Amino acid sequence: MGRIKMTSRMLSVFTLLFFSGIHHLEAKTIKYEKVQLDIAQTEIPFEELLDIGIMLFDPNVPKKEDPMIFPEIRKAEARYMPYHLKKTLESTGHWSGVWVLPERSKAIDLIIVGRIEKSDGLDVELKIGVWDIVGAQWINKTYKSNIAGSSYSKRRDLTQDPYQNIFNKIANDLLQIKQAKAREDLIRLSQTGEIRFASELIPVYDEYISKNKKNIYSLERLPSEDDEIMQRILEVQEREFLLLDTLNEYYGQLYENLSQPYEDWRKLSREDMITYEELQRSARTRKILGAVALAGALATDGDSRASSTMRQMAIYGGIEGLRSGFATASEAKIYQESLKESGADFDAQAKPLVIELEGQTIRLTGSAEEKFQEWRRLLKEIYIDETGFTIPQAETE
Repeated sequence: MGRIKMTSRMLSVFTLLFFSGIHHLEAKTIKYEKVQLDIAQTEIPFEELLDIGIMLFDPNVPKKEDPMIFPEIRKAEARYMPYHLKKTLESTGHWSGVWVLPERSKAIDLIIVGRIEKSDGLDVELKIGVWDIVGAQWINKTYKSNIAGSSYSKRRDLTQDPYQNIFNKIANDLLQIKQAKAREDLIRLSQTGEIRFASELIPVYDEYISKNKKNIYSLERLPSEDDEIMQRILEVQEREFLLLDTLNEYYGQLYENLSQPYEDWRKLSREDMITYEELQRSARTRKILGAVALAGALATDGDSRASSTMRQMAIYGGIEGLRSGFATASEAKIYQESLKESGADFDAQAKPLVIELEGQTIRLTGSAEEKFQEWRRLLKEIYIDETGFTIPQAETE
């Protein structure tokens, strides 16, 4: 009573669907793109060049444990990716100095901030924001890319990172925005940056700039060309660039040390992610078809010997399908563990380095930000020594 009457023909269709389905693996169609980097064909006038600072990326490690995100790898990626973006931007010839920064600096025209949304060797997704020293936002965008297996080939151009497409997209977008600006605007932007840097050291230069309600700065006037204090401040600014050069030697060495193990991990992770996704799809297919076959079998009336036999076969097939689906899902978890072990191996090779800075031996990892802050305080002291001016207490706190 209440059962749906099902003919042997209908049952055969269910059974056929099930047995064909459990052997079928749905293929994931991926379209791979090739993004060409825009390279300068002529020398860019010096006054139109802008400096770029790239903040260490936010690794975006969730507080709640995610089996597909390994904190050790994400933290290493957050140091590796900014440096490769630096190399990409430098190779275009469209910019002046490009540095990886442990924290923001008013000595630099453009600041790039990034957050890793996804990175598993197969798919990469970065949230990128770019602001200029005036306070205007240039970019607020999420960049995505699928990574082809050929990107990990040893026969490829080894200067090209497997994630190169996404770095090229960012570089090309930045250039497009820059090229849309008038030459006078670019010069004004750099001049505003110099005054903002000066006002950070001594408030007397605050009156040279103004800020509106949207925190956008405007240059009201420039110091005279024979302003000795401003000249000394610009010398101090050059010393900050020297510090950034030193820090970037460290980041560069770290980048070189990470390059091979990171690429190996991404290649392995890509293969495992493809297998993992296929297993997940296969598990879902097996469970669904198994449930359909089982439900169909239980719905038959079983009046004849033939239908009874078919019913038993379908029940058996349905149970096996469900069992196979759960077994496949368990196998997918094994791949998660494999990825986690790879992450641990990778982290073991991502150790910090020691550099010499102003005669001191400094270990730069998480403390790089603190060291940069210490240097900024030193710059203010240098300014005081060279100018004889004192900085209000509120400025030094």
